[in-house]
Amino acid sequence: MDKFGCVKSFSRRVKEEIYRTEVVDQCCIMARFSGLILFGANIISKNEIKFVTDNQDVMGSFVELSRLLGIEADVKQVSDKNFKYTASISDNVKIAQLLYDLDLLNSLTGDVNYHVSRSIVKRPCCKREFLRGAFLGAGTVSDPMKNYNFEIVTSKFLLCDELINLFMEMDFKFHRIERKNKYVAYVKNSEIIADILSFLGAYKSQMELINIKIEKEIRNDVNRSANGETSNLSRTINASVEQICAIQKIQKMTGLDSLPDDLREIAILRLENPDLSLTELGGLLNPPLTKSGVNHRMKKILAFAGN
Repeated sequence: MDKFGCVKSFSRRVKEEIYRTEVVDQCCIMARFSGLILFGANIISKNEIKFVTDNQDVMGSFVELSRLLGIEADVKQVSDKNFKYTASISDNVKIAQLLYDLDLLNSLTGDVNYHVSRSIVKRPCCKREFLRGAFLGAGTVSDPMKNYNFEIVTSKFLLCDELINLFMEMDFKFHRIERKNKYVAYVKNSEIIADILSFLGAYKSQMELINIKIEKEIRNDVNRSANGETSNLSRTINASVEQICAIQKIQKMTGLDSLPDDLREIAILRLENPDLSLTELGGLLNPPLTKSGVNHRMKKILAFAGN
């Protein structure tokens, strides 16, 4: 639960785990911050970098990473109802230097370049940190009790493609779709999602997903088995009722003695054992008879009753 007594969603618990992962090296700090602002910031410009979120872990990431990079973010509460917060950096000189260091500033136009800078994600550790930041900024993962879906959303087409390529470099295959003028990098395979959670450092969430998946598979197997048994029982009962009706008709019209010995024997057994399957009936005969043999005799009895 969060501090307001609300149960955290699976996605929020994943973000909490990622937020708590340690980031020490300067290159990794810059990589995580780059992923975080590229995918999560509401405003990125030479004059301001601004975050608006109701997720304390995302807000904490922005504030703490900014501080590690030598910049203090100003935090304000926007709304008491939905606990939204805003954090912003407005020091023009420091912002310009920061964007330049992150390779996000076009030196000719002064515009922000929304891209995955190769100078920022040179090392595997930095790639991991960039992806952690991207997920904190704009990622969600579905509750595994309902379905399997891991996604990161952006309004920038090329940025989405570069994100997918970066995931592929780490051996994770993603897909892209367009949704409401946004571009979504996503994966729906539960095993891949579990591996991604481990890669991002969300180990508790990974184990929770795996355990839920196993429970669902066991439950499905049990249900399939139960449904199969119910279906078989239903067929056995329907067939038994039809056979008993035919035997009782013969008994009433001509008597069971009118049947050949082999048919009379199985007819009597059926009347005495209405709930047994054909296989079980065959086992009562001496010598025992196969299911197909019993079925053959029952068909003769049904034909006899029909005549």
